[in-house]
Amino acid sequence: MELSGDLSDFALTDILQILALSRKSGTLSLQSGDLDGVVVVVHGRITYASFRPGESLAERLLREGRIGHDALGRLRQVGGSGAGVWTLRTLMLESGAMSEADLEALAKRHICEVVASLVQLERGRFGIELNTTETVDTLEDIGISDGLDIGEVLLGAAKEIDEDSREEEELGLPGDTLSAVSEIGPWEAPAADKLLLETRLPGFGAPVIDVLERGRSGRAERATLLCSLLAELRSHSFEAEVSLLIMRYASEVAMRGVLFVVKENEISGLGQFGVARGGAGKSPDDMVREIHIPLGSKSIFDRVVRSGQPFIGRIPEHYWHTELLRRIGGNGMPLQVFALPLVCNDRTVFVFYGDNYPGKTELNGIDELVALVNQASIVLEKIVLERMLEQMKRAN
Repeated sequence: MELSGDLSDFALTDILQILALSRKSGTLSLQSGDLDGVVVVVHGRITYASFRPGESLAERLLREGRIGHDALGRLRQVGGSGAGVWTLRTLMLESGAMSEADLEALAKRHICEVVASLVQLERGRFGIELNTTETVDTLEDIGISDGLDIGEVLLGAAKEIDEDSREEEELGLPGDTLSAVSEIGPWEAPAADKLLLETRLPGFGAPVIDVLERGRSGRAERATLLCSLLAELRSHSFEAEVSLLIMRYASEVAMRGVLFVVKENEISGLGQFGVARGGAGKSPDDMVREIHIPLGSKSIFDRVVRSGQPFIGRIPEHYWHTELLRRIGGNGMPLQVFALPLVCNDRTVFVFYGDNYPGKTELNGIDELVALVNQASIVLEKIVLERMLEQMKRAN
C-alpha cells in the first residue's frame, strides 16, 4: 500500500510519529528540489535514513578519521568485485577497521543527524510504501537492526535544530509580550513579596499567571526567557519540540536535568542537560537512555506519574533514587530536586527531573518552570487534537 502527499500539508515529524504510534513498517521517500531522502521504519522504529546529495556514512568515516582514503578505496574495490556479497558493515568489521559496537554507535548518530536534516524540509513530496522494508546495507551506508526510537530521534533533531538557531541569533521577544514586560517596570524592590506577571498569549483563552520571586540574581533574564518561551510554545507542532523547550528553561533553574518518557510499566531516560560523561566512553545522552525506573516502586517518579502533581524538595531515601544518582552522580549528597509531570489528556507522558548537583546552589525559578510545564500540557493536548482532526479529515 502506498500513500503520498505534500510536506507543506503534512510535516515529516507528524508522519514519523504516526508510524511510531501505530508500530507500522514501511519505506518513506522524500523529494524536495534536488534532494532525495529515504527513511526506513520497522515496527515503529527507524532502522535507516539517508539523503542525497549529502554525506554518506562512508564519507563520514573519512571525515572523522576512522579510516584513510587508501584503505576505504581498497575496501570499496573489494566490495565492488564481490557481486553484492560485501557491504560497508561487513568490510569494516572483517578488516578490523572498527569494532561492531563502535560502528553501530556511529551509524546511530549518523541516522539521527540525517533525520534532523530531513525534518527541516517544509516543501516537497513524500511517499510511504507500507510493509516494504528492503535491506539497506550498501557500500556507503548501513542499517540498524534493532532500530531507533522515533521519539528519541525527533527529540535529538529538535535539540540540534534549537542549538543551531540559538547560535545564529539571540532569542527575541514578540512585540506584545515585550510591551507587557516593559509595563511592569523595575524588578527591584517590588511592593509585595510576590510579583504577578500577567501575559495574554494568542491561542489561549485564559491569561498565564507567573509568580516571580524577587531578590535573586538573573531573575529579570529568566523572566525575559520565560515570556519568550511561552510565546514560542504556540508555534510548535510535535511533542519533542515542546519537551525541548521546557528543558531549555529548566537549564536556567537547575544545574542538570533528565527528561523521562512514561511507558506502560516504567519511565525511561530520553534526554538530558548538564549530566557529566559516563564511564566506558559513553556520552551523557547514551548513559541517560539506559536509565529505567519501574512504576509501582513508590519513588517520587511513581508518585508524580500517578498523581499528575509535581514533586519539589529534598530527594528522599529510596532504592531507585539511589540508583539514579549512582548513574548520573550525586549519591549521598543533600540535593534539592524537582520532578514535574507533562500531562496530556489526564495521562502523564513525560517527567522532567532536575537537581542542584553538587548541592551548593538553590533552585531559583521553580514557580515559573511549573507554570511553563502547565502551559506545555495544554499545548500538547492541542497538538494531539489537531493531529486526530487531520487524520479524520484524511480518512474522509
